[in-house]
Amino acid sequence: MSDPVLITGATSGLGLESAKRLAAKAVPLILGYRDAALADTAVRRIREYAPDARIELLELELSSLDSVGKAVATLRGREQPRLGAVVCNAGLQIVDGVRTSADGYELTFAVNHLAHFALVTGCAELLGPGSRVVVVSSDVHQGPRKSMGFPAPRWRDPRQLADPEAQGEAGADGRIRYATSKLANVYFTYELARRWRDRGVTANAFDPGLMPQTGLSRNYPAVARIGFRALAPVLIRLMPIARTVTSSAAALAWLTTGTELTDTTGKYFTGADEVPSAPESYDELRAAELWRVSEDLVRAARGVPPRERR
Repeated sequence: MSDPVLITGATSGLGLESAKRLAAKAVPLILGYRDAALADTAVRRIREYAPDARIELLELELSSLDSVGKAVATLRGREQPRLGAVVCNAGLQIVDGVRTSADGYELTFAVNHLAHFALVTGCAELLGPGSRVVVVSSDVHQGPRKSMGFPAPRWRDPRQLADPEAQGEAGADGRIRYATSKLANVYFTYELARRWRDRGVTANAFDPGLMPQTGLSRNYPAVARIGFRALAPVLIRLMPIARTVTSSAAALAWLTTGTELTDTTGKYFTGADEVPSAPESYDELRAAELWRVSEDLVRAARGVPPRERR
């Protein structure tokens, strides 16, 4: 792949490890970052793994749609603007109440879904035949049966999911909001695959499994974070859904560039295995509604009236 791969959340965890593997395959990289010091460290670590890595840095704060818009403008202004792939990897889980994005939206939904929606659709003209979009979701969208007891998502009108004041009882548990955002990731992936199929752009969703070594638990209480890290080797050995960051990164890099996946679109992968997503994730009416509402929410954040619907 000669065109670069854009990765969000690329300065640590799964994003960084995936970047290292792509760089080792001579794939050019654009690393989305929000902390310049962490970005510099990430570049150094990638070049330790792949000394000849071609890397660009892109300032990208996903909690702000203004920042996403500026990042898209920067990408469009590159001398060779075409992208080989966008990997929507960054995500967060809030466990200490309801937080709000810079645009006034519930933060989990804003970062995990809405910002990536704005980024990918904003880059539509940069993604041509052969380009790929890979959205990192999670099996928590399938509920406790598939996620070792993690609470199931609670789908509602996407406007309510975005509204901090509408969280109500569901707002008491950030894990539910996280699971719901991961279901939104799958809806977005499938709708994107339907809408962009004729353009030759593929879109697939990826479940990396439970990765105790990553920073997703960073917002948990200190005792829980320490315990989670300490138990990571045991969890990886004993829990069917647990994986090392390196194994998940290898699968994500393959999904981004594997030649045997050229025509694969609208699918859900756990690791390197294509598997069914949750039954409710195949609801095309919900997916289309999420797309329409997401467009309106992005436009509202930018002070643009919603499109008229016929």
